[in-house]
Amino acid sequence: MSGPVDGLDAAVPEGGGAAASGVSPVAAGVTVTSPLLDGSAEARVAVDAAEPVFAGHYPDFPIFPGVCVVECAHRAALSAAPELVGLAAVDSARFSGAVYPGDVIDIRLTWRRRGDGWRCSASAATARGVAASVRLRYRPAGQQTEAAAPAPAVADLLPHRYPMLLVDRVVELVPGERVTAVKAVTLNEPWYAGLTPGTALAYPPSLVIESWGQAAGLLASAASPESRGQVMLFGSVADAEFHGPVRPGELIEHRVRIARSLDDSVIFEGESRCGSRPVMSVARMVMAFRPAGALKEATA
Repeated sequence: MSGPVDGLDAAVPEGGGAAASGVSPVAAGVTVTSPLLDGSAEARVAVDAAEPVFAGHYPDFPIFPGVCVVECAHRAALSAAPELVGLAAVDSARFSGAVYPGDVIDIRLTWRRRGDGWRCSASAATARGVAASVRLRYRPAGQQTEAAAPAPAVADLLPHRYPMLLVDRVVELVPGERVTAVKAVTLNEPWYAGLTPGTALAYPPSLVIESWGQAAGLLASAASPESRGQVMLFGSVADAEFHGPVRPGELIEHRVRIARSLDDSVIFEGESRCGSRPVMSVARMVMAFRPAGALKEATA
């Protein structure tokens, strides 16, 4: 039986394809070669050399990451689940062989009911033999642990996308007043591509300002829903003072306050910190919102 998984995951359709919700580090589809029968099923994943993970694991000697083998087992399990389920835990994963570009992973699944949940044991093998043994624990759909109400999704409030989406999460948002948002600086960002491993160059100050400005944009969008869909324009900045460098591995916390709202512009002030260390203060930033259509006409 295949179908969407409530809240936690989505089943992968038989015959392969991306999950209906959530994201996966594995681009390949999952093909169920033997549907669930008496608790057992079989599935197959073809590992193409174009899998995105091979670009960084490892550039000179590509190996399919162990967690991606676990991901394949999980997606295969969802494809053949006896009912709608969500992943509760990886009880164990043991690796006994590597998986390389061009390999085909054959996965044998065994489902068992345990109490009010399910256990799935998976054996993943290539032509060279068993590569991994995985035990996964699932809960029935709808049987989720309680969680706090989610903060507003950054991608719903900002038009920016990779690689220029420089805010990761909203910590606090009071529409019309203030926002606290964070940005994790990592070596995976394109500005660090090609650097010698171990090089700890500071994050570009211009991008610290941009990230702070995007936090300001989040606040403006939350305060004025009609601004969504309009183009967010950086009007001006004054007295943006840097107090110290930001390095890969650090978390920048932006604190932004609305100083004044005008008809189609907003004036912000605030600061940024890495832990207890101040890294930037902004006395004034002006952001304007304009309809995309009007801007296109102006450039025609």
